[in-house]
Amino acid sequence: MSYHIEDVLKSVAEAPPPPHTTTDDIITRARRRRAGRGVAMGGALVACVAVAVTVLPRLGPAGTDGTMPAAQPTAPMASFSAPPAAPTGAPLPVERIDFRTNLGAYRVGAFQIGPATTVTEGYTELPVYHDGSTWENELGEKFPLTVGTITVYREDVYDPSTFGGVGDASLTIGDQYPATVGGRDAIGRDWTYGSPVEATKKQTVAALAWQWADNSWATFLPSYGGPSMSRAQVATIAARLTTTAERDLKVPYRLGYLPKGWQAVSVQQIEAKYGMSESVVFLHQGPLTDPATRVDAVLPGHLVIGVMRKPKPGEKNEHSTEPGVQCVPGQQTCSVIHGDYLVTFGGYGNVLSESQIRQIAGELDLRNPADPSSWVKVDF
Repeated sequence: MSYHIEDVLKSVAEAPPPPHTTTDDIITRARRRRAGRGVAMGGALVACVAVAVTVLPRLGPAGTDGTMPAAQPTAPMASFSAPPAAPTGAPLPVERIDFRTNLGAYRVGAFQIGPATTVTEGYTELPVYHDGSTWENELGEKFPLTVGTITVYREDVYDPSTFGGVGDASLTIGDQYPATVGGRDAIGRDWTYGSPVEATKKQTVAALAWQWADNSWATFLPSYGGPSMSRAQVATIAARLTTTAERDLKVPYRLGYLPKGWQAVSVQQIEAKYGMSESVVFLHQGPLTDPATRVDAVLPGHLVIGVMRKPKPGEKNEHSTEPGVQCVPGQQTCSVIHGDYLVTFGGYGNVLSESQIRQIAGELDLRNPADPSSWVKVDF
């Protein structure tokens, strides 16, 4: 399981790290937050935080400007860009998206790639797992760790000139080098993770962008915490990417109410064995202007719906487990318990009122998330 910027920042903000906290400690805290909250972000934006230093590299087409403060900085701070919370332009007319993929799951040595977990209008994501690499929740249960993400872009969506990133105190990004994958053009860069408090601890992973088909590119971006991966290993993983029979990513519910002009722009479906939210859907007023836009927790003006198993006693949980729809005043956040499952609703950008989010939550018709045959195609 990878971690996400929002979780990392909140985990540090909640309690300043003690003097001997390591990067791994902070990232682990962020992973636990993500698993317990039921809201996931896109895997292509990678963050690395160490003691009293906020290190947030800017990667690929989603890069932006801005600075996040850190307590008692002991090294130069990198900048992280959050776009405006609310959209700045008028919404586009609703345009339904087919959340369908023909990308198959496969193995390369100790690496398991896929199945595809996220589909948007512009791209599909496949997580990369590594045998023996796990993350652990508060109860000591271990789950497969996402050590990287393959993002496959639709035709004419991705601009390879944006591939790369800017390093910082804990991440060194090497120069671009030319490569080939399956006889097609590719671009590689070595990412070396380190820690300001553990100078001898290093991890080098190759990042790669390659032409997957005519006018269509794919990228592999590593996540912190996985094994070192050579250029040759990553190139082999890329070369094995293949297609199979098409399948739809589905959701375990129907929506009884959705404000006019709103639609799904990203669907994530993950098996329960990975310990994450089993369903995460981002909604937006109309489609996104640019299909290459990264759909994650800082997408301006979104609503995200997450479905996860109800937390067990001892597991951290930020949502109420009381009966009925429970909302946090002023936070654009509601949740509701359905049997053994918790469904969360999180708005961003103040584009929906609390009453609207409450109504969406109250009129959601949950099927049986434990029974994949009851899941349905997204019709909103």
